[in-house]
Amino acid sequence: MSELLLPNFVLSKLDRIIRENGFINYSMEVMPGSQIGDGFTSQLARIKISESGCDNTLQIMCKLAPLTDDPARKSKSYFIFRREATFYTEVMPKFAKFQEEKNLSKSDQFLAYPKCYGTIIDDENGDYAIILEDLRPQEFKLWPKVKTSPIENIRLAMREIGKFHGLSFAMKDQRPQEFSEFEQFTDLYKVLFKSKGVPDMFRNSYDYAIKSLKCENYKKIMREIRENFLEYFDACLNEKSSSYFGVICHGDFWNNNILYKFNKNDAAEDIRILDWQVLRYGSPAIDLITNIFTTTDKTMRDKEYDNFLRIYYESFSNTVKLLGSNPNELFTFDDLQSELKRCGVYTLLLLPIAIQVSQADERELTDRSDANAKGIVGQLSERGQQEYERRLNGVFEDVIRFGYYQQN
Repeated sequence: MSELLLPNFVLSKLDRIIRENGFINYSMEVMPGSQIGDGFTSQLARIKISESGCDNTLQIMCKLAPLTDDPARKSKSYFIFRREATFYTEVMPKFAKFQEEKNLSKSDQFLAYPKCYGTIIDDENGDYAIILEDLRPQEFKLWPKVKTSPIENIRLAMREIGKFHGLSFAMKDQRPQEFSEFEQFTDLYKVLFKSKGVPDMFRNSYDYAIKSLKCENYKKIMREIRENFLEYFDACLNEKSSSYFGVICHGDFWNNNILYKFNKNDAAEDIRILDWQVLRYGSPAIDLITNIFTTTDKTMRDKEYDNFLRIYYESFSNTVKLLGSNPNELFTFDDLQSELKRCGVYTLLLLPIAIQVSQADERELTDRSDANAKGIVGQLSERGQQEYERRLNGVFEDVIRFGYYQQN
């Protein structure tokens, strides 16, 4: 990607942002911001601004909707970019003000998201962009999606999402009218499933899973889910079923949407959560299920699953207390366990395609926006297939063991 490929509506917005940040006689270098498989619903550009005659620089990440004349894809961009822009322009400003008014220390606040310099949501012209700080110069980076996560990565993720969910519960408790505005953020799955090729993409991921599962009972479960996956998605994600314990969820809380910063011992010490495009009002269990099951294997879950849940709940509980509410009155650990059982089948809806994507190399992936009846991933390599089968069979074993899928 070169500077010439940035559309004029972005260049105009960038010029205002750059000048607001003190740059006058500046030059701009534009580079690709992602590879196939890093970001599936947008194009990313890394932009380095340098001021003439000095060492001042500003590094920005610009997220653009894919250029297309397809009305269906334009419609999907409208929903996705508007939802993510809302996180930066409405949700977090209100949450940030709430935290500050309650005098939370910086270490207790939810701050694990990138700075947003501006958004462009122009429905009339179909122009969409989100302009964020580039976190890579601060040594934040993706964990390789092909690998399961080290334990500290997951602990950090549980602590931060616990803080984020705690903000919802406390605000809903103390300022219900203000929070009620966020309850309109219904899940976008119905919009996505109307997109060309998306339902077939999921069906094909389930067919691939059926061939890879070792146990006939697991195959039977996968066939049942394949035939009724829209109904299962609706049961897990519709806002009515989530209303009592509903929070603002990230909605796609897996490793490809998290940047980690590592210390000199290669242990994660900080994180930033990205890609809030499917932000939703729903059960907190969805974010936990998504993160833990996509980042771990059965061996780690056997040792640490309950510990991860307790780290999450301790962080959530501490945040709610600091904000002035009583977590035992709003959402107990038993309530969390009940929500996990209610929504647990979501694991089997998501993991077949998530593990498949995680084990595919760049040559085996296509852009999700171009997904068709052949799916997003072709045949995995021998190594990828072996890891896919190992992890997927472990997921089925644990989902049944935890009581997350009720067999007929």
